[in-house]
Amino acid sequence: MKRNKRILKRKEKGITLIALVITIIVLLILAGVSIAMLTGENGILTQAKRAKEETERAQEEEENILNSYEDYLSQATNGGYVESKGVNAPVLKDGMELVTYNEETKNWETNNSSSAYDYIAGEGTEDNNLSRWANAKLTIDGVDSYFVWIPRYAYKITYNNPDNISEGGTIDVKFLIGTTDQYYDENGKLQTAKRATTGHEDTTSDYYVHPAFTNNVDLGGWRNELTGIWVGKYESSLVDKSDNSNIVTNDDTTGNILLSENTDKAIAVQPDMSSWRYCTIGNFYTNAISYAENLNSHMLKNSEWGAVAYLTHSQYGRNGHEIDINDNSSFITADEGIEASKTQSSTGNIYGIYDLSGGGYEKVCAYIYVDSPNSFYNSSIINGEAFVDEHGKSTEFATAYPEETITSGYLGDATIETKAWNKDSNQFVTPKDVNVFFGRGGNYNDDDVAGIFMYCGNGGKTVNYNTFRICLTI
Repeated sequence: MKRNKRILKRKEKGITLIALVITIIVLLILAGVSIAMLTGENGILTQAKRAKEETERAQEEEENILNSYEDYLSQATNGGYVESKGVNAPVLKDGMELVTYNEETKNWETNNSSSAYDYIAGEGTEDNNLSRWANAKLTIDGVDSYFVWIPRYAYKITYNNPDNISEGGTIDVKFLIGTTDQYYDENGKLQTAKRATTGHEDTTSDYYVHPAFTNNVDLGGWRNELTGIWVGKYESSLVDKSDNSNIVTNDDTTGNILLSENTDKAIAVQPDMSSWRYCTIGNFYTNAISYAENLNSHMLKNSEWGAVAYLTHSQYGRNGHEIDINDNSSFITADEGIEASKTQSSTGNIYGIYDLSGGGYEKVCAYIYVDSPNSFYNSSIINGEAFVDEHGKSTEFATAYPEETITSGYLGDATIETKAWNKDSNQFVTPKDVNVFFGRGGNYNDDDVAGIFMYCGNGGKTVNYNTFRICLTI
């Protein structure tokens, strides 16, 4: 409100100044002052124009300083929440910097201010491409990777047909303040979202805090409350650190490796690269954790995939419109480049997350657990020995699903709540065969059944079409 008053006062002063200038010009002409004296290089009007431009630049700089100060003050007093943006500010740490895309140079450029992002709600039923989710570049050992900020939020689902949820619906998102469960409603009043305890609550009746941001590890949360998470902008790739060249993993020899034993190679999260394939889910898990331990890097979990999927479908993403599939048979991330593939993005522009539909099947760190393992279960679970707990206990890095969750899933994980939305394929993990791990998004050739709500059982072994995505929790 104070900012609006300042702008209004400046406009009023500007109108008064214009009237004064016109009066002076008329008087000068009547007094015999020539047009050249008014409009020449050093004429009165020319000098006045320069003075006006300098004043406007000074006012713009002042406004930017005031905006930055108010955003900083808001963030400091609200646990990271920036009132002018309506979301929690992205949290940066070692080696990270906010970036914005320069349309002229076609490059990402550093912009560590709140002007780097805007989470804008779409209107009506139109596809939304106005949001600019915060993007960050992380450089490790000379290799650049890109991540997108998913702020802490609560959500509520409205089904088009409650008797047949496969007909889809809407997901309404409310961004939360700091690490609290509070949000501002449409009237600017403070409200409190509900907190899930069992993971099977009714999210059509109230707003629920998405579990990925909570400290409930059983439902896919972290070890503490989070203001947001950083999610890999693209599927992960493997590069040679000497020249940052993409290593195409077309077999077990090139793909199924541990970076701790191959220190000349590294993870990269970049466009126009072949995604990392032919690796067991256990080795993907280990490589993801070792990528940036100081930033709590890890393999994306089912709950975190759900957090991305729900925000994508919400008014702050594509506003209910399905993203296009990445149908590149060579598993190239952001097929044809980020500008040509905007319809494959979670925001419909270059500031979103890519490869969520198609590309490769993305393994996520979630599995089904049974008390009495059978031969199918035992033969598959070995691929995830790096993280599977023998007692079925979830951790902040991996989520265990008890056998009874086959028909219910968990709140926020984009399985049963959004089953068959957009005609996406839905096959829950099961201990009755080898498919005890979750795969998400679908393959490049899955056509209509691929998408952000697609899920399937996966054996976790080395396969041509399986890949993974990195998540950071700071």
